[in-house]
Amino acid sequence: MLIKLVFPKLAKEYNYKANSLARALATKKTNIIGLIVPDITNYFFAETALYIESKLKEHGYSLILCNTADHAVEEKKYIDLLLSYGVDGLLICISHESLFDETLIKRLEKLDIACVAFDRFTENLPFPYVSIDNVHGSKLATEYLINNGHHKIGFIGGPQNVLSANKRLEGYKASLKEANIPFNNDYARIGHYQFDGGYSAGLSLLKETDVTAVFVANDMMAYGFYKAARELGRKIPEDISVIGFDDLLFSTTLDVPLTTMKQSTDELALNVCDILLKKLNKQKHPAKVILSPRLTVRNSVKKV
Repeated sequence: MLIKLVFPKLAKEYNYKANSLARALATKKTNIIGLIVPDITNYFFAETALYIESKLKEHGYSLILCNTADHAVEEKKYIDLLLSYGVDGLLICISHESLFDETLIKRLEKLDIACVAFDRFTENLPFPYVSIDNVHGSKLATEYLINNGHHKIGFIGGPQNVLSANKRLEGYKASLKEANIPFNNDYARIGHYQFDGGYSAGLSLLKETDVTAVFVANDMMAYGFYKAARELGRKIPEDISVIGFDDLLFSTTLDVPLTTMKQSTDELALNVCDILLKKLNKQKHPAKVILSPRLTVRNSVKKV
């Protein structure tokens, strides 16, 4: 670094590059942040990662992205790898396995670096987290279908061991109860938050039930449901109404743009990065931030 500062012409002539390892040893900072996500093929996480990278870059930080495929074993390996690189901070969407295993939580608590969780959390996390009010969002989605005259409302949710999936099912049930509509277990399916899961659950609901509308608990599954409806000759919204949850990029590009609950990946990333940067700078920060999703009305729900 001294060469570049004192002899800038020589540095340019000989294409001198500062040694980042030497700089890290001197400053005890790498300006690298680790980001751990459970499924980069899910556009929600891909979009969130993109916004996080963009915001951290504005503050001089680089990002190392790790994909765990939602397995605790991979998660542990990546945490060890990131620590070996000397990352300054860690942003993590905790795997479902680890949410119910105190081992990882206790290990993260002992880390001597700034750590912030996002999207998934448990109330006893020893570090800050940013998430979405999944119960409220699901209530709003189901209420919107009810207010449009639907009473036979199907539900396609995520895995049963997933906190957000349970919360979205809870919100769906609560909204039905407030409208004096009995919960019908035959109308509920699990789609595992994946396109294929939404497709297979959609085929099942459309073939085996008389639902007039479906609340699909994330947009990726809703895209799969669209495919199922198309294959069965069911038109959206004329024959079946659909509402999603996420408001991902492709939701506006479907043949029938999807009405959905918007959980802003930009807002999520902004809050995650803000807390992380405050922790890095030893500044006061909130212990948790719960964001409220908003209804985005398009064309996939019919009033009956």
